[in-house]
Parts: sequence; C-alpha cells; structure tokens
Amino acid sequence: MYYSKYNLVLPFEDRYLLLNPLSGAVDLLEEKDLNDLEELRKGSSKNFDRQFTAYLEERGYIYQNRELEEKKLLETYQEFLEISKTSPTQIFFAPTYNCNLACSYCFQQGIKDKKDLPTKEVLDAFFSYVNQNFKNEPEKPFLTLFGGEPLIDSEYQKEVIAYFLYQAKINGYEVSIVTNGYALKEYMPILTKGVIREVQITVDGPPEIHDQRRITKGGGKTFARIFEGMLLLKEAGIPINLRAVVDKSNLITLVDLAKILEDKGFLDLPKSKFKTQIGRNYELFECQDESQSLFDRLSLWAEYAKLSKEYPILQKFHLPEFKGVKYLVDNGEMPFPTYDNCPALKKEWAFDYQGKIYGCTANVGRDEFMVGTFYPEVKLWEEKIKPWQQRSILTIPKCRDCEVALLCGGGCGTVAYNREKTVFAPDCRPLRELWEIGVNYYNEEIKALGEE
Repeated sequence: MYYSKYNLVLPFEDRYLLLNPLSGAVDLLEEKDLNDLEELRKGSSKNFDRQFTAYLEERGYIYQNRELEEKKLLETYQEFLEISKTSPTQIFFAPTYNCNLACSYCFQQGIKDKKDLPTKEVLDAFFSYVNQNFKNEPEKPFLTLFGGEPLIDSEYQKEVIAYFLYQAKINGYEVSIVTNGYALKEYMPILTKGVIREVQITVDGPPEIHDQRRITKGGGKTFARIFEGMLLLKEAGIPINLRAVVDKSNLITLVDLAKILEDKGFLDLPKSKFKTQIGRNYELFECQDESQSLFDRLSLWAEYAKLSKEYPILQKFHLPEFKGVKYLVDNGEMPFPTYDNCPALKKEWAFDYQGKIYGCTANVGRDEFMVGTFYPEVKLWEEKIKPWQQRSILTIPKCRDCEVALLCGGGCGTVAYNREKTVFAPDCRPLRELWEIGVNYYNEEIKALGEE
C-alpha cells in the first residue's frame, strides 16, 4: 500500500485530526487508529484490519500505488483549472503612484517620483484594451482602482476618477477602490454615481494609534476624516472592506478599534456591507525602519488567536481563516485543493497611468516586472508572461513532494522571485502549524463535525 504524501495528522485535544487536501477527507482518530496509520506509513508488513484499510483507501489516505495518487493529482488539477475559469478576473488600474500620506510603512516606497495622472486618451486606451482582451471571460471581470492613492483631493484627479467610473459604468464593470480613505468625503458625490463593488480602507487601530502610523505628509492626523468617510459610505450603502495592517506594536489595539466600530454599528452590518481583513506588515522590496517589530506569519495568527479568546469582541471584528480551517468549519468539508496561490497574469492583471502592464499589485510600478504596454501601443512580452502563467505546485520543484503544497499553492510569486530570481520557487507558508492553531481555535466546531 502507498501512504499519501498529502496526509496531515494534527493533535486535537485527546485525539488527532487526519486530513488530506487532495481527497478532501477529514477524520478524527483515536490513539489506536493513529498507531496503525503510522505503521502503514512506515510500510509495516503487519496484517491490518481489512475494514480499516478499506476505509483509508476509500477516503484517499492510502492508495494501491504511487501512480494512482499521481493520476488523482493531475485529474484534480484539471478540475482546479476549470473552477478557476469561472471566477472573475480582477483588473487593477493605478491612476497615480503619488500619495497624500506618509505612513510609517509603505509597500510602494521603492517607486520614486511618479506623481502624474492619466490623460483621457490613456483611460480610453485602457478600457479599449480591457474590452477587447477580456471579452471572452466566462465571468465579467471587475476593476479595482489603487495606487499610490487613487482618491487625492485635487480637481484634476477628481475628473480622472469620475471619468474612469463613468466609463466603467457604461461598459458594464463593477469597480472596487483601494484607498487610505482620507478624501472620501470629497469623493462621495462621484462615488455614488458609479457602480461600486466595495471600498477598501486601511485603519490601523483607534485614533491615538492610527494617527501615529498613518499621517499626512505634513504630519497631520487622519483617523477622524477617514472615519467620517466610512460613516458616509455606510449611510450610502456602499460596501466597506476594512483592512488593518498590524505588527507587534499595534495588534492589541484592535480591541479598542473593534469597540469603536461596534459603537457605530459597523460590526452588526451583514458581510455584504462590511467585512474586515488583517494584513501583516512585512518587508517586500524595501527594508523597514522598525523591522524588529514585524510578526512572521505564524506568530501573528498565534497571537491573534490568543487575544481574540481573551477579548471576544475581536471574534466579532474578525474571524481568521487559518488557510482553510474556517472554510472547513463553515462548509463541513475541505476547501478545494490549491494548486496555485499566485493569480498574477492569470486572474489578476495590473495597469498604470503610464500605459504599462504588470502582473499584480505586489510588483506594479517596478520595471523589471513589466510585461507589456496598452498605450501608446499594445505590446505583450509573452516570454515574460509565460512563466507566471505556468507557475503552480506542479512546476515548482520544491513543491512537488511537499505535504502542505495543496493548502499553500506555492505562495506569492513576487515574494519568491524577489528572493530567488525565479517564479518557479516557493514562497513557503507554515501551513501545518497554522492548521494546528486553527483547528484548536475552532475546536468546538471541529468536534461537532466529527460527531456528524
């Protein structure tokens, strides 16, 4: 018998959780079952109970031989590709790399001296390109404005955004906006005329914390204006995606932020109108001044799990995914295997006001990642695009035999390239450890699944 390389055994109270992302099977094991499973893994010649081995084979924990698992892997990959086709492509557009804030961290600090705005001709070329090149998508793509800061309070930038939203509306595209939220009040008359999918706003804590981290270029506070804009969005019924960027200096202060949001009714809104995400402050291209305060991925979620048990309001503010555990809890089944966690140049494309095309928001604005232009002429460099489109756990050598590959999907291609100068390298995530934290965080829900 062949023991699946994707089997994961996680300690769970006085038992063990056995799961296999390829087959989608999840089972709770007693100590005796675990011992027999370990004997099987070691290739023992012991005569096992036939009912036990038949169950393991039915669930995809063991196979008659390795080739059968490889066949299953390739078949499921084709399913993954078909499912991916049905999700809408996200098309980003950066109308500027300029920003009105001077945050203590900035993921685009390496982009220097790019403060212009697009002309009407560039915007028309962008919509012409999108209409032509994404017209056969099974699902209509949606557009996302980001930067820099797309909503700076200047007359010409307002004209640019108004024209962009008008073109999106007449061409049938929903628009998401990634903004620091400082000028939301000034932009509300424009936003209410568009078809807004959501507005993502970053708030890093209560006023006294946020106003230390996210200040104007003149050193001014920003929380009050941002929160005023959020209330206007709420009143207008425009969905809000609140993002908090955290490190060791501000994670605990999310408790006070959650209390403010609850007091103003945000936490009682349906998920379709208000959702949250926690972003990890991390180094990508540029070193940060206070890198010693950064969490790694595992320590962040371990600490958040601990805090949210101590302060239950955090469970109302944000319930962590733990890379698939919450999906299991919510749906009673494993998420579909993840063969590719990098959407760049597949389900995500990024364009800027200069007429340049990139793969994603993590590398937009950096010429080494540029893959073509849409203005003043259309050019695509297929030799640069092809590796990104081929990237998956099946083409990254280090992923082929990794037990958590189908939960990880190879991670971020830009991070991998930045480290190893090839997209066929992994951005490894501590998936086993994250799942251990997650299944114990949702322990009551996991136990209920095991009793069904």
